[in-house]
Order: sequence, then structure tokens, then C-alpha cells
Amino acid sequence: MDTHPLQHLYSDTAQKAHSSTIRDLCALVARPEIRSLAGGWPDPEVFPGAELSAIFETLMRERRREIFQYGSTEGVLELRQLIAEQLMDTPEVLAPDSLLITQGSAQGMSLACQVFLDPGDIVLVGLPSYFGGTGAVASRGGVCIGVPVDEQGLDTEALARRLAGLKAEGRRVKGVYTVPNFQNPAGVTLSLERRQHLLELAAAHDLIVFEDDPYQDLCYEGSALPSLLALDREGRVVQLRSLSKIFSPGLRLGWAAGHPGIIRKMTEAKQFADATSNTPSQFMLLEYIKQDLLAGRIRSNRDFYRQKRDFMLKQMKLHFPEAIAWNTPQGGFFIFVRLPEDWDAADLLQESVDRDVAFVTGQPFFVDGRGKNTLRLSFSQASRDDIQAAITELGELLTDRISAEI
Repeated sequence: MDTHPLQHLYSDTAQKAHSSTIRDLCALVARPEIRSLAGGWPDPEVFPGAELSAIFETLMRERRREIFQYGSTEGVLELRQLIAEQLMDTPEVLAPDSLLITQGSAQGMSLACQVFLDPGDIVLVGLPSYFGGTGAVASRGGVCIGVPVDEQGLDTEALARRLAGLKAEGRRVKGVYTVPNFQNPAGVTLSLERRQHLLELAAAHDLIVFEDDPYQDLCYEGSALPSLLALDREGRVVQLRSLSKIFSPGLRLGWAAGHPGIIRKMTEAKQFADATSNTPSQFMLLEYIKQDLLAGRIRSNRDFYRQKRDFMLKQMKLHFPEAIAWNTPQGGFFIFVRLPEDWDAADLLQESVDRDVAFVTGQPFFVDGRGKNTLRLSFSQASRDDIQAAITELGELLTDRISAEI
């Protein structure tokens, strides 16, 4: 590992930082021979290239001076108004000052942590939970403590017990981080009863709720449940949304929504981070929504990814041995797999990569170090041919390992 002679001058946070699982994952799947079921990235087949090309040409002719200029830190006003009117599920249309355009939902979580967390503050998170969110907490010196996740999402009864226990120890909990819809990595959805219970606990214990919700629009069965923000009556929810999964990840657009006071503080933090989000991207999205293209794109994305999910599940049923368990997600990008208790998915990954197949081990999603026998498969980016080939290879590996133990 390369070191710098002045590394003793690094901040405490930088000294404690380690390579991101996301960064390591990107390096792995960049190998052209790899059939990747790892990255939770959209399939380029659904990117609206032709439509955006036409929109950009028009913007270049008609608004060139505007789209290449600095914009406001809050984001283009008309875009925030349209998002509030068309993309939110709140009972009343939010005012524009309740929304902040961000460079994806990752920046939104980072800004929210900057506003709310001091070093040592506790945030309760799911076991498992998306490591981008827990990483944002850690980057501010926060402490993540895990609460079990089951088929109904974050176990709020366990959350209540954990809160009571920490209070008895004299430890202050600042907030809860959750991905309520088709959670990354477990693919589960927080039930309506638990959403309501979570907000009751937040009120009782004076907590902020970080609602990371990039998959809300990718619901393949049934009706979407109301968001925590829509159910919130006390201004305790900061909702983080992303356009990456339904529009384009490369344009780096998302937004944060919540009480205007919270959004104002996040805006102040953003001023010193990057001043403003990408202006051309915002105007392209604005025109895309104004031309009534986004709603259709979301519908087609649902159909596209539903078919890929069903295809992967069919292949898993054909090729995986009975000792392996997995969920059937109602939306999102992920299928979570549980191996026998004494197995280590990291060992399986090494063998899998030797066969040019990649997935994500489950342990990085568990802040308490558990989950060694779990892994995450993504059906979003891989082609059908790659899904079939990769699942066949994995099935053979799993079958061989089980046979070797008999």
C-alpha cells in the first residue's frame, strides 16, 4: 500500500477511512470478461439517449447561456416545483424550499449527516443495511448500531428494545437510517405498520429519520406504500431520492426533501461542498419532465426490470440446490441469498471470480460483522445471457460444495 510521508497530518476521519466496498466493486466488474451480478446499476438499455440528445440540442439553441452558468445552490426553481408536483407522494404539494437538488442521493445523505451528526452520535441501522448510508454516518464520526431486518423490513419492536437499552446505558441516539422500499441489499419493504411505529418511536425518543429511497418508483407488484415523509407530522424525516435508477446515473441528479428548516441547513452545507449541482443536467431533466417523458420512462423501466427479476429467479430455481435460500423482491434491483450458516461467501466469491462471475458478499452490509453466509445478486445491469451463464456457474459451485460436505 502506498503511503504519504505526511500522512501523520491526515485528519482522524481520514486515518480511520478504508477502501470503499463500492470502489472495490467497480474495479472488479470493470474487467471485460466478468459476468457481473454485483453492481446495483441500471441497465444502459433503458437510458433515454435519443430523447436527451434532442432535448440537449434544443437547450443549446435556446438556453445556452443559462445552462452553462452557475445555478442556485438549491437547484433550478422550476425543476423543484415540478418534482414537488409530480414525483412526491406527500399529502400536500411541498413548497420549493422543502426540496434541495443534489448530486445523487449519496450527496443528500452526506449533507444530512453533516447537518445532524457530531462525532460519537449513534444512528440505528438495519442488519443488513446499504453500506453507502452507513459509510456516510461513519464519515462524520457517527456510530452505527444494528437492528435486525426481516421480511417486513426493519424490525421496529427490536428497534424499540435497542432504544430503551441504549437510554438505560445513558447513550444518546440521534437518528435511524432506513431504506424502506426494496431495501439494498435485502430486497425487503418496510410494512405500513412498521413505518407508523418507526415514526412513533422517533417522536418518543426525539430522533431524526434518514429515509433513503432510491427504489420507490421501481415497484413490480401491488401498490407503493406511503413514504415515511408522507406519514411524518413532526418534520423528523429527511427523505433522500435519486434519479439514477429511473433516469440516468451519469447525470448525477437526486434531491433531498423535508422540513424547510432542515433543507436550509443542508443547502448551507452544500454551498461549501460544490456550490451547485450540475446545471445542464437539471435543465435536461426539467425538459424531460415537462415533455411528459419521465412518467412513461418509469413505467417502461418497471416492465423491463420485472422481466429481468423473473428471469433470474427462474434460473436460480433451476440451478441452485435446495439448501440455498433467497427472497423474491417486489421491486428494486436485488435478490438476497442466504447460504448454510457455517459458510463464508467470501470464499465462494473467490471461486466464482475464478470462473469470471462476480457478486457482492453480504458481510459489508452488516455493521456488526455478521452476514458472512450471505450474498447479494443484482439482476439490473446484466444481460439475460450473462444472468443465465452466471447463475449456472454459481449453481454448479454451490452444488459441488454441498456434495463435498456430505
